[in-house]
Amino acid sequence: MDDKQSLRDRLIGERKNHFAAHGKAAARKLAAHAPALELSKESLIAAYLPMGSEMDVRPLMAALVAQGHELCLPVCLAPHAPVIFRRYATGDALAADAMGIDAPLDEAQTVQPDLVLLPLLGFDASGMRLGRGGGYYDRTLAALRAARRDIMACGVAFHMQMVDKCPSAPHDQALDAVLTETGLIRFERD
Repeated sequence: MDDKQSLRDRLIGERKNHFAAHGKAAARKLAAHAPALELSKESLIAAYLPMGSEMDVRPLMAALVAQGHELCLPVCLAPHAPVIFRRYATGDALAADAMGIDAPLDEAQTVQPDLVLLPLLGFDASGMRLGRGGGYYDRTLAALRAARRDIMACGVAFHMQMVDKCPSAPHDQALDAVLTETGLIRFERD
C-alpha cells in the first residue's frame, strides 16, 4: 500500500506540472485520435468531466459526438459502491453526486456503456492503472465485466503518465487500452 501511495504522490505532482505546461495542446491532440478507438456507430461512451490536472476529455467527447456517438457520465450513489452511468449531452444540467462530483440528474436515463473512458494517475505496459485510491472504477469495471464481457475500459492520460510498473492487487482491473495525446495503446487481456 505504501508503494501505491508514494507513486500516487509522485505522479500527482508530475501530472500537475505537465498539465500546466501542455494540458490544452494535449487535449486537442487527444481528440484527434478518436478514430483510433474504432467504435461502431451504436457504441455508447462513458466519459468523465475532468478534475484538477486530469486530461481534459471534453474535446474528445465533442469529437465522439461529431462521429455520431452518445455519451454518458458516471454517477456515484453511495461510498464504496460501483458507479452507475447516466446519459449526458453537452449542456445538460448536473448536480453533485454522493462524492461531490458533478453528474447527470436523477431524471437522466441510466445506461450500460460499451466503452468506459476513465482518468488515471499512472499506467504500465501490461494495462494496469493507478487511480486515486478509492477503488470506484475497479468495482465498476468488475461489475460491468461480470454482466457483460465485451465492455472496453480505456484509460485517458498524458503519455508521460506511463510508468515501469503499477503496483496492483487481485481486485485491480486491467485496462484494454489507454488513449494519450500520442495515440492509442492497446493491451492484451484474457
